[in-house]
Order: sequence, then C-alpha cells, then structure tokens
Amino acid sequence: MRNLLFISLLLSQFVFSQKKDLEFGVISDSEIEMKYYEKDKEAKAVVLYDKGESIFFDIDNGYNIQFKRHKRIKIFDKSESQHAEIAIPFYVDGFGKTEIIKSIEAFTYNTTNGKLTRKALSPSNIYEERINDRWRHKKFVFPDVQDGAILEYRYILETPFHFNLPDWQFQDKIPTLYSEYQVSMIPFYEYVFIAQGVNDFDYQNSVKGKTKRSWGSINKSYGKNIGSGIEFQDYIHTYVLTDIPAFTDESYISSINDYIIKMDFQLAKFHSPRGGTTDIISTWPELNESLLKNEKFGKYIKKSSRLAKKILLEEINFTGNTSSQKAKDIIEYVKNNFEWNGEYGKYASQDVKDFFNSKRGNVADINLFMIGLLNEAEIKTKPIILSTRNHGKISTGYPFDHFTNYVVALVESDYSFLADGTEDLLSYNKLPTRCNNEIGLIVEKEATPKWISLKNNFPSKERNTITMILDTVTQDVKAQVSIKNTEYESYAAKKRFKDDSVEIRKFYEDKIGDIKRSRTNGYKRNDFPYSMLFETKYETEKLGNNIVIMPFLNLPLSKNSLTQKERTYPVDFVYPWENQFRSSLEVPKNYSVLDMPKDYKVDNGLVEIQLKYSLTDNTLFAQGSYKFKKSIYLAKEYAQIKNSLDEIVKYFNQPVVLEKNEDAIE
Repeated sequence: MRNLLFISLLLSQFVFSQKKDLEFGVISDSEIEMKYYEKDKEAKAVVLYDKGESIFFDIDNGYNIQFKRHKRIKIFDKSESQHAEIAIPFYVDGFGKTEIIKSIEAFTYNTTNGKLTRKALSPSNIYEERINDRWRHKKFVFPDVQDGAILEYRYILETPFHFNLPDWQFQDKIPTLYSEYQVSMIPFYEYVFIAQGVNDFDYQNSVKGKTKRSWGSINKSYGKNIGSGIEFQDYIHTYVLTDIPAFTDESYISSINDYIIKMDFQLAKFHSPRGGTTDIISTWPELNESLLKNEKFGKYIKKSSRLAKKILLEEINFTGNTSSQKAKDIIEYVKNNFEWNGEYGKYASQDVKDFFNSKRGNVADINLFMIGLLNEAEIKTKPIILSTRNHGKISTGYPFDHFTNYVVALVESDYSFLADGTEDLLSYNKLPTRCNNEIGLIVEKEATPKWISLKNNFPSKERNTITMILDTVTQDVKAQVSIKNTEYESYAAKKRFKDDSVEIRKFYEDKIGDIKRSRTNGYKRNDFPYSMLFETKYETEKLGNNIVIMPFLNLPLSKNSLTQKERTYPVDFVYPWENQFRSSLEVPKNYSVLDMPKDYKVDNGLVEIQLKYSLTDNTLFAQGSYKFKKSIYLAKEYAQIKNSLDEIVKYFNQPVVLEKNEDAIE
C-alpha cells in the first residue's frame, strides 16, 4: 500500500483533498461562480470532475464487468461547444457478444438572472453510430450550452469481455481538476496495468472490500456443480490525479493514445475456483503460432495459395523474369482488381472464395490473399502484424493480440521490401503512411520473435518551380507554376485530389492566384513523380510606385503548428521531407529592385535550410529549400525543430519590392 501524498491544491475557488466524491446533480456555488481556471487562464473549458468505477457483477454463467462514469465539465466560452458533443465507444465481437451502454443521463446547467436552471438531455436525442465491424458509438449533444454552463453526465457500460478491463484516461484536451479511477477486483481474474505518463499518483489506495461475496454453487460457465459456493471479498484499488494540464499539442504525433496520461489494464491470469491457474499472457512466438493455425489468418493464406494457381496462369500478365518484377506484377494485380472497404484488421472477414468473387474486403482479406499469391509464385513472403499510427505503438514487453490491428507482407525477392495491396495510388514496394509506426512482428515459426522496422528514411520531396513576368499595365504577375511531388508527397497529393482539376484549383487558388489553365502528369504511374502545372495571374500589392511580390507566391509553409514552449514526446513527421523552390521574375526595364530578402543558410544534423537571391540581366532569381533529415525527432530536439519551423515561416514568406523608375512615370 502506497502512502498518501497530502498536497493541497488551490484551483481558482476550489480546494481539493486527495480523494473527492461529488453527488450527481448537486452543483456547488464555487462551480457556478468559477470564471476561469487559475492555472491556465487561457483555457475556455475545464473538466471539474471525472470518475470511473469498474466492478465485477454476478450473471448466470459467471461474472461480467460493469463500468460507471460520472463527468462534469465547466464551459467558460460557449465557442468550445465541441466539449458538449459526447461519443461513448462500445465493442461488438461479431459472434453474438456485445458491450451494452445504458442509463445515460445528461444535464446542462446555466445561470439565468442569477438563478441556476437545468435542462435535461432527451433520450430521443441519443443515437448510435457504426464505426466499423467491431466498434460503435453512443452519441449525444448537450442542449442549450451557454457561456458559463456546467455539463454533467453519467452512464453505465456492461461488458462480457474480461480480457480488457475498461481503461482510463486521466488527461483530456482541456485541463482536468480531478480524475479518479476505482477498480474492484475479484480474486479469480488477475490483471496487470500500464500507467502511461504517471510517475506518482496524487492518491493511490488498495483495500479489501467489506462485503463478502460468493462464487455460486452451480456455475454454468463450467457446466457442473463446483461446491456450495466460494466466498471472497473484492480488492478495491483507487487511483487519483489532480491538476492535470490539457493535452493541447497534437501536431506531428503518431497517436494521442501514445502520449496521453492513462491506465491500461490487461488480463494476465485466470485462477479457477475449481483449482489451477491459466496464464493469459502468452509469448510473441506463441501468438505467432496461434495466428498461423487460425482459420482467418494462416489457413486463409494457404487457401489463397491453392486458389492462386489458376489466377497466376490466366489473369496475371508477367512483364519480366526477375522475382522482384513478378512480385510487382502480382501486387499491382491485387491493387487494381480488389477494393479495400476501408476497414483495418489482421483477421480475414470472409472466406477466400467469397472475397475473390466479391472483389472487396478489409485489409486482412486483401493482404493475406496477396501473400498467398506471392508464395504460390515461389516468391517467399511472410505476414507482418503491426499497429497503425492511430491505434498506438506496440509495447513489445506485453504480447497481447489486440496490440496489433493490421497485416502487411514482407516480400523476399531479389531484394526485400514491405508491401500492402490496399492502396492503388502507392508504389508496390511502399506501405501506406498509416503503417509507418515504429515496428512490426514477422509471423513465422521461430523461438525468438523477429521485429522489423516500419520507419521510412527515404526523403519525400516537393519541388516548386515558378516563372513570373510582371504585367506593366495591371502591375500584376503572370506566372507559370510547376509543383512536382515524389514518394509519399506524391501519394498524399494523389490521395487528396484524386486528379480532380476542380479540387486542385480550389486548393491552390489562394496560394498561386487566379488559375487560367492547369494540367497534371503521372497520376497513374506510381513509380513516377506526380506533377501539377498551372498558368496563373497573381495579384500583387501596390504601395504608391512600389509593387510587392512574393517570390515563392504563397507556396511555402505559412504557419508553425508547433506552439508549445516545451514538449515531452517526439515530433513525428512520418518520413523525412524536403520542399524546394526555384523562382524567376523578369523585371521590366522601367522598374528596379528596391528591396529583396537577404540570403539565409542553416545546416546541422537535424535540418538544412538555405535561401539565396540574385539579380542577373533584369531577372531576379530566388532559390531555397528546407529539409528535415529525420522522420522522428526526440523530445529534447523539440526546441530546435520548433525554431527551425519559425525561421522557415519567417524567411520564406518575405517579399520582393519593385520600384517604378521616376523617369518612367507618366
């Protein structure tokens, strides 16, 4: 048992003890009168109270878990109305078991003419939203949210799934004054927990419950009489954190789940009331073995290989003799003939023949099928399981099946590469950026787990070439603009615009001016750069006889998304990247360059920035680039990266000023 830490925190008009219980529906004067949060006066909303409680409750065949939550939020500024939109996730396993959310109550409290009013959420305004095959949301919006409103809600979630005891996030996107999680364990289920971002709790306590309970004389989960009942008492564990800062800086991170302060619980052992213990935590090799034996994984690959013989003979036109060329043809066949339904997963969702006939499926349907084709073509290919960026990083010390949610292929041909068959806009030997999340596990029969890096260290580039001529009549610029993207920058541009000229023009019209003509090149060639070419008219700024021109138009980075003074987690760009700019401006004879920016250069182990201007034969040349040499920068490098981005915004958006010569003035 850990000693209590008695720390008295003065939060505006609140003084917290280390453990706090608020009665639902009872709002204090201090909460009503609170105008701002003392420790973050810029915060437009705060979490006043957030308590979760998990208990095991009796059912006919054993125990289910009941999770209760009570949350209270203060809204200082009603513009922060997103905090009034609530989504409660729940899980459906697809085999008849589901989590249930019930007893949702929600109230909005406002002060009108000095009187506290309360408006209830109507049950008819609670609706359900399907996220994918396994996840749903119960959603609602608090009514009548005004400045100074207090929002309060509570609900109950019941789950039959013991493997994942409900987790708890102490931190929110707004400051949290008090957060508590209480877990009542029973002796039959033993859990381990991971506390992320926590050095010490403000309050932590473990006590034995006062009420005696009994595992019934007949337990249907075992189908037999196990005695007259086994008496036990709950072990109640309480964890409290107070004065938790908002998680505000979400720029350039893999997933908020990797860094937010939280607790994850995982089932480690089951102690049978009949005697004996079952270890739930396996090893990575054991997990691999179970995957290879699984009907929806290893056996699915073998069935795909049997189906592949006819496909390889009749449907794929091989364009070369090398194994890498054959692998490319097979991967591109899959990309071009099968449609991804947008759902992740490492287990196939349907039978191989059904998938082949429907030509549509989830990630596992497609990639496991592709692995079967490659193996049948005698190209050694192994599955790699991984966790996508939005799912969070894998903790290699905890071999849990649910830590991974995606499968790709490791192709070992003339050279080894990773492949994914879901994205037809991406080169055959590249993974989608959602998969660039540190490491993946090779699924094979080996005594020692083999991990493979998913990082992409090859830089992606955007090259901007601008040729400008000043129209002396309108004093605006006519420009030809070429934007050429390579690697992941090419993929991102293709995915964003779908080669739609209307969408392209809409995106670039504020950056390069009024677009007169445009065309693209390389959309259907994934191994080629994707280029966009424009003819534009760009309106300059006129100041008397002076004309202000942006030499790179508005194409450079214009805002630094890194705003925090300090950061305790990495800056994750996904891949190294570089933006290059080349610009030329023909200066008419009756104009001269009054002012142009100074050259600038920085080159170190983290970034390279260079900017150079010159004037030759009445043509102003501007050339610049900024390169970030790593995909991921450590927290200790944050200040330098933030400063570099500030410098880029500052120097690459400086104008050139032309002056009309006096003897040319009419």
